[in-house]
Amino acid sequence: MTSLWYSRILALLLAVLSWYLVTGRERVDSWVRVRIEMSGLADGLVLLGAPRDHLDVLVRGPKGLVRSVDPAELVYTLDASKLVPGRNTVVVGPDAVALSRLFEVVEVRPANLEFFVERRVTRTVPVLGAFKDASARDYTIVSQLDPPKVTLSGPESVLQDVDEVLVEPMALPDAPSGAFEAFVRLVLPDQVEASPRSVKAKVQFRQNMREAVAEAPVRLAFQGAASIRVAPENVTLRLRVPVPLLREGGWRGLVDAYVEVPPATPPGRHEYAYKVTLPQGCELIQAKPERVSVFVK
Repeated sequence: MTSLWYSRILALLLAVLSWYLVTGRERVDSWVRVRIEMSGLADGLVLLGAPRDHLDVLVRGPKGLVRSVDPAELVYTLDASKLVPGRNTVVVGPDAVALSRLFEVVEVRPANLEFFVERRVTRTVPVLGAFKDASARDYTIVSQLDPPKVTLSGPESVLQDVDEVLVEPMALPDAPSGAFEAFVRLVLPDQVEASPRSVKAKVQFRQNMREAVAEAPVRLAFQGAASIRVAPENVTLRLRVPVPLLREGGWRGLVDAYVEVPPATPPGRHEYAYKVTLPQGCELIQAKPERVSVFVK
């Protein structure tokens, strides 16, 4: 029995050895992706654009092992300390990619990496508010941003044309009133950073107004028994009216002009200043005439 077990173990070992000798000597090629990591870029410099983030590497090795290479573990580290402002070409040779001795790097694509480097500059610019569909609204928006200016940092060629920066467009309520406050982020060009990255917006709504003229009958508020009349019977009012009210119409019927006449007013002609009641949001600019005559009999 012991001899039988030894024979079986020996046969298994010989089978494994035979498999290794056959597959191990057969070498195949396989393309793998190698991640590019960059380190050491000098202070005051910045890469322009989005540099390539990987290499395609042709690896040759034993058939049974080459397919087990994990691309996540492969990294090409680029020493950026030698990059200078302008166009830089970095040659990547097969020996630049570190692999086990069981493998051979046959080819690297691309063999040359191009990097465009610029000086990093800073610039302080004002911040402007932005709103969604603000032009179609019936009100004027007044916004105050805190801070009113921010400091930008980025490539020199990008910042040279930046004189201001906008915030992300703010959505406004359908029926705004009063004011609101909110923190909003800045809309920045690519590769540009800001300090701070967001600002506090204080927004106030002012209803858009237009001038309009209304003719209003003069109403007499009198509790006495005498007979009275007023002249003129109508007055002309020049008003500032909210735009939505003008569009809806019917607002003139809400304008009221009246005179309060004391019950003990003696007969005769009397001059009174009349009062005016207006729809909500309207403002009186001018009233003609300013006074009316009340005749008591």
